[in-house]
Amino acid sequence: MTNTPLVSIIIPTYNREHLIGETLDSVLAQTYTNWECIVVDDGSTDNTEDVVATYANKDIRFHYYQRPNDAIKGASSCRNYGLYKAKGHYVIFLDSDDVLLNICLRSRIQKIKETKEHYFWVFPMMIQNGDQLRKQDIPKCNDYLIEFLSCRILWGIMCTIWDVQFLKQIKGFNPQYPRLNDPEIHIRAMLRGNSNYEVFNDMPYDSVYREAPIANKRAYALNYFNALQLFVPDICKQLIANKKHTQKKLLKAYLNHYIKDFGKHTPWKNMVALFSTFYKNSVISLAEYVARTSKYLLLKLFALIFKKVKVTRAA
Repeated sequence: MTNTPLVSIIIPTYNREHLIGETLDSVLAQTYTNWECIVVDDGSTDNTEDVVATYANKDIRFHYYQRPNDAIKGASSCRNYGLYKAKGHYVIFLDSDDVLLNICLRSRIQKIKETKEHYFWVFPMMIQNGDQLRKQDIPKCNDYLIEFLSCRILWGIMCTIWDVQFLKQIKGFNPQYPRLNDPEIHIRAMLRGNSNYEVFNDMPYDSVYREAPIANKRAYALNYFNALQLFVPDICKQLIANKKHTQKKLLKAYLNHYIKDFGKHTPWKNMVALFSTFYKNSVISLAEYVARTSKYLLLKLFALIFKKVKVTRAA
């Protein structure tokens, strides 16, 4: 590795003409200059291409691509295509509405130099919600795999800088997932990499994740449901392959999280199907599957009866 290795920053985007300029400005402002920025458009219908073109025309380190037509639509496909185009020794994924602090690359490369070779390194971020900012502290843990399996996602996608060869070995992101892309790739990387990574808990934040409200909870719930239908069996298979089958039980936290935040926005058939998925993959027992399903259906039945009674009385 040279003293100034090339870092590839990969940005998937879709209809972000009003936001992506600030994201690209944060890349341009880096005090570490040996980088390339690869923007992969997911089929924007606004002027995103024109905005990116102004940067590419001024600085040859910016590259703009369209997602290939034969690739699945979505951010993960765009990230994978960017990975295919990347020439860097290291890779950072940045969403097109988030930003890097100007010291981000320099700080990360310096820490990489100070540590032994790893497959990936993780740094804290700041979360912005409107005018409010809060640092996403990463607690010190003996095993971050357990945290991610337990639905405690302690860092975002831009917090990680990857060794490009390792990332290509694990074949990047799974483009089939409509949600849960971040936990899936990190769990897979922790398992495949035999925990060969480092988390810098005490570093100051070097990126800002902009938290956006969920505009359509019903659509979001459907995407989350579809992702869980893939995520649970995939992760269970990997845990079994790595002789960690007892840790499958931890995935129940994803079911609890889904019920709490999105259960009321989910059709009952999907909810029952989700209980079945967690049972079939031995995340929950038969007794718990029966109890959860029965309780859920009874509550739905009582709610339906109450609604009909209320309508009848109003008439």
